[in-house]
Amino acid sequence: MHITRMDQLGPEIRKARKALGLSQTDLALATGLSIKFLSQLETGKADNPSFANILDITRALGGQVMLDWSNMSSEPDPGQTDGGTA
Repeated sequence: MHITRMDQLGPEIRKARKALGLSQTDLALATGLSIKFLSQLETGKADNPSFANILDITRALGGQVMLDWSNMSSEPDPGQTDGGTA
């Protein structure tokens, strides 16, 4: 799966899970995550899932996560802080 926006994540996870013939219960057991969380994630109702959770789900589905920074701007985000240093 190739995901470029967070709103694509849940539906792609559901598609991959179903393609493998796994239920949400199966995926929950494989990842240690709750069925409720997986359901919310698949329907776009989970707020900001952690990267660790995404990695666990991806691994359980037999995939891998690849980060592509090529489209990232070299300019800092104006709303980004420097971590509190002066």
